[in-house]
Amino acid sequence: MKRLLAAAAVSALLVLAGCGADGGEPVQPGPVVGAPTGPGAGTTPEASAPSAPVESPAPSPAAPDVPLRQAAGLPAVALVSPPVRVVVPALDADLPVDPVGVAPDGQMEIPEDAARAGWYRFGPSVGAEAGTAVLAAHSGSFITPYGPLRDLVELEPGDVVEVTREDGHVLRYAVESARLIPKSTIDLAEHFRRDGEHRLVLITCDGVWQEDVQSYTDNTVVTATLVP
Repeated sequence: MKRLLAAAAVSALLVLAGCGADGGEPVQPGPVVGAPTGPGAGTTPEASAPSAPVESPAPSPAAPDVPLRQAAGLPAVALVSPPVRVVVPALDADLPVDPVGVAPDGQMEIPEDAARAGWYRFGPSVGAEAGTAVLAAHSGSFITPYGPLRDLVELEPGDVVEVTREDGHVLRYAVESARLIPKSTIDLAEHFRRDGEHRLVLITCDGVWQEDVQSYTDNTVVTATLVP
């Protein structure tokens, strides 16, 4: 299949710092405590936004941390039922989805198991009237060495992504693009939006594993639009 080259810190550089790797496992982050939980948590304008979704706390010269910025002044996020499952038929991928927030280092939390995806709960949910719903997962981990979204970059325009919400609604999205982006140049700020046209964004790591920095060289970012 053809590979298409082409989540919020607000107005900031966003970088996925590391992922699990087959034969090169990074140290996985521990559980985050003290973060708000529940589908409505963190949706007020005072909630903080993360600097980047990450998959390892190991520092990387090519992927520096970015300080948090308070979300005051941003549009409030309307309460919509959270996603609980994502299915990507073209990849034979079926993952439960956990609501996640901001880790102590200021980056987006991601479930340690690569067989589970995280939904950034401070942003819009799937099916929202505006803004971007962000789902991210490890490409691999100690628990699941080869994650279901490992080949995310292989998706092509028109491929379907199905997301089930807690209220039972199943929403279908059509892939617009799948881009492989170097971590050294990636800027995902546009994808962590609370306004603008509603979209779904899926993110994972890709490229070459770098043992010295416990990180992959690239990220895959898939953008999809809701099918009426």
